[in-house]
Amino acid sequence: MNKKIKFDANRLAVTTGGAGEPAVFVHGFASNKATWRHVCRGLADVFSFYAIDLPGSGESPAPRHFHYTLEHFADVLTDFIIMKDLKKLTLVGASLGAAVILLAVLRNKDELAPRVRSLCLIDAVAYPQDFPFFVEIMRTQVLGPLAVNVPFFVGIPLLGSLPAILFPPRYARYYARKRVREALIKTARLINTEHLARYVRRLKTIHLPTLVIWGRNDDVVPLRLGKRLARDLPGSRLIVIDHCGHAPQEECPAEVIAALKEFAQKTSDNVSPPISSWATSRSDPV
Repeated sequence: MNKKIKFDANRLAVTTGGAGEPAVFVHGFASNKATWRHVCRGLADVFSFYAIDLPGSGESPAPRHFHYTLEHFADVLTDFIIMKDLKKLTLVGASLGAAVILLAVLRNKDELAPRVRSLCLIDAVAYPQDFPFFVEIMRTQVLGPLAVNVPFFVGIPLLGSLPAILFPPRYARYYARKRVREALIKTARLINTEHLARYVRRLKTIHLPTLVIWGRNDDVVPLRLGKRLARDLPGSRLIVIDHCGHAPQEECPAEVIAALKEFAQKTSDNVSPPISSWATSRSDPV
């Protein structure tokens, strides 16, 4: 087992703003805090938001000896929350970022229970599943380095190519840093969704109001897994967005903003509903 390399959460790149109770936004694989730009802007009157770059992503440091596993990301997130002394906190995560949130809550219950009030999980990776083809390529010894390094030697990748998928224009500049590209490969290789199986049975122990948002046309993490997650989390509500894929926060930000505003109102101190009402309030059959 790899020894944990301590990462100073104070070094995480973060975008802050807004007013209200705090919310931390966690991006997914091959992404960064820019994925939340529209959502955070739309929620500036609801939350004091913290959109972070995980280690090895965006503008955060990418230490060569850090172990880029979901568990270590979860512990860094926990350290960040404690360092900022955040309370009455909403945690919002997309895809792999949602997995990081779930693991943080399960692994660090004593530290986070007094601080976290609610969760929002968007197209979450929560169960063992197959990887998308571009992640599988990055996990290979030969093609992985080629996929992330060649574009920065030969120029801008062609639209529709693998590098274009990995580095859309809004993110490409962050991957100009060699260490970030190396961290991306390490993350792809160290992520083992089979390890999530050990946490699945513990999902039922998360008694927090939870908003589960899913794109109906998600071809990375299918909707059936979103419905399963809504069943497994006792205090959950599932919202399915039509004509939307794996990144509702970017594809359909208005719908995500509206859902989170309603959610924040229902989970505020003054009108917080009992968990049982959340467990039976879903907008799509599960």
